[in-house]
Amino acid sequence: MQTIHEAAEAFRHAVNTATVGELSFPTSLDASRRVLKAVENPDLGMAALAKIVVAEPLLSAKVIRLANSVALNPANQTIRDVRQAVVRVGMDPIKALSMVLIMDQLRQAQRHSGCRELSNLLWERSVHVAALSYVLAKKLTRLDADEVMFAGIVHDLGRFYLLSRVADYPALLEDTVVLAETINDLANHATKMVLEKLNLPASVIEAVLASRHYSGSMPPATLGDVLFIAGVLSPRRDPFDELDARVIPMANSAVTLGLDQSMVAEVIAASGDEIYSIVIALES
Repeated sequence: MQTIHEAAEAFRHAVNTATVGELSFPTSLDASRRVLKAVENPDLGMAALAKIVVAEPLLSAKVIRLANSVALNPANQTIRDVRQAVVRVGMDPIKALSMVLIMDQLRQAQRHSGCRELSNLLWERSVHVAALSYVLAKKLTRLDADEVMFAGIVHDLGRFYLLSRVADYPALLEDTVVLAETINDLANHATKMVLEKLNLPASVIEAVLASRHYSGSMPPATLGDVLFIAGVLSPRRDPFDELDARVIPMANSAVTLGLDQSMVAEVIAASGDEIYSIVIALES
């Protein structure tokens, strides 16, 4: 039987030597992956997109919820028809919602209680980071807010994937600190592979890999900077970083680098309802 450190090394080796083509996802994710692939088609029209959404009940519900959120429906004109909701929401946010379903299914597939708890905490944080990223991008930058929200949703997909695979190394589940350290060490490599496997845009992959660092630019100049600031401001802490004593808290790094917290605090305070409505639409 493996010791915890032997299991950690075996897990590291398996992940570090894997290729993009060797990555596999649970079969329960196939429907969501088909939707994501269809939405990636640049020639897909809104009518065809509506048919795809209607065929997936979970996605339909999320699209209607987002269409009626404060962020997308400031006039409070309620939509109940999926086709009208698709028109209001648009192509890129629906792509983001498809990815939300993939991540939610990965979260719910966890078999071990420790992994489930970490996955649930990571899920809550991802949703808050996505909502904050959208509002910050819209209020402070000229970046595409929909792309920024999408990047916020997928920025921790690598760690979700690693959690879904760690059950094959049961000894590693005996100590959450060693588990967190191991997954943190593998996160960048796994994230890059998973995002490439899903054929996500290079701009999103680059931003996600840069999101652990802050350039000091204010207002934020890059997608990666927006993700970093959203991570600092998120009311949901990073469960892995809290277990990993080697990690300097992002908030400390932000202060050192000169993040103008008063500026972003004003934006967040003025956009509370908008942020909350996006969180509810993504999370439910």
